[in-house]
Amino acid sequence: MIKSARILPSLTCVSILIATPHVALAEGDKLSGNYLFEVLQRSKPHEETLSGLLRGKRGLPTWVRGMASKGNYVASASEQVTVDGVAMELFSVCQPHNCSDSQVKLLYSADGKTAYVRVIDAKLGEHIFGDPSQAQKAPLMRQGL
Repeated sequence: MIKSARILPSLTCVSILIATPHVALAEGDKLSGNYLFEVLQRSKPHEETLSGLLRGKRGLPTWVRGMASKGNYVASASEQVTVDGVAMELFSVCQPHNCSDSQVKLLYSADGKTAYVRVIDAKLGEHIFGDPSQAQKAPLMRQGL
């Protein structure tokens, strides 16, 4: 019985140590290797910022208008980029079965409260939202996913 009592606190400590890195990643401390849909689900600032940028905008593909609430797109893992000395997260997504003709690039601040979006669609043209500086625009102009 005494041995069991000694093992239980040890297991609790191990559980806390194992869980701690996962919690930190879930809070968005890592700015690469994330998928947009998952980030939007777990981060209210990211979701609200994107919804605000796209709300009421005309000339956007239907799949883009629903990006903040629906995961109807193909996504690559995010990439950390540095813009004017500030770490930011770059996401690339596209329309399923139409990636070459309809894509979106999103550049988020680490806290998700600021974002810049570039929509590129072969039929509807190109749109940039969030008024990015030239330095912030550079990652948005990258080609491909």
